[in-house]
Amino acid sequence: MKKTVLTFGVSALVAAAVFAQEFNPSSSVLGELNTKPNAEATASQETLSENADDKTLSAQEISKSIEEVDGIKIFANILKNSSDKIQEVASDSGVTVLAPIDAIADTGKITQNISDYIVPEKLTKENLEAKKSVQTLSGKTLPVEVKDSAVLINNVEVAGLADSSDDKVAVLRLANNFSESASVALAE
Repeated sequence: MKKTVLTFGVSALVAAAVFAQEFNPSSSVLGELNTKPNAEATASQETLSENADDKTLSAQEISKSIEEVDGIKIFANILKNSSDKIQEVASDSGVTVLAPIDAIADTGKITQNISDYIVPEKLTKENLEAKKSVQTLSGKTLPVEVKDSAVLINNVEVAGLADSSDDKVAVLRLANNFSESASVALAE
C-alpha cells in the first residue's frame, strides 16, 4: 500500500514538472489579458503623474486628508480652522502630521503652535527610526530618539502610524502634546 501511494506521488510530481516546462504563459488566456492595456489603470496612472508634479499642499488639503483618521479628530479640526496660519507646504516626498490623540489634545497649545506639528517630509517608521531629528514647518528641529522599541519625537512617544486619504500625507499619532519648555528650548 505504501509503495503504491509513493509511486502515485512521484508520478504526480513528474507530471507537474513536465507540464511546467511545456506551459507557455503568453499563449494562455491570462497571458492575453496581461498584454492588453487596462484603460482604467492607465487613466489612474496619468492622474497620479499630474498630482506628482504638484508638490505643494495647503493646510486645507492636509486637514481634508486626515479628517477621517480615527483618534485625531480634534487635531484635524484645529488644522482646518488654522489654515490662515500655515503657508503651503512644498515637499517632494509629502508631509507628515504629528497629531496628538484626541484624549490628550490640548487645543490651546496646538492652535498656538500648529506649525510645530507638521513636518514637510513624508516619514515612515523605518526612516523615522534612522533619524536623529526632524525639522517642522515652523523651522524648529525636534529630536528623534528610539527607546526600548518606542519612538520619541521631542520626548513625546509616537503612539502609532495611521493612513490618511492622501498618499502624500503620513500621520503619526502622538501620545502627548509637545511641552512648551521643550519647544522653547528647541526654538533657540
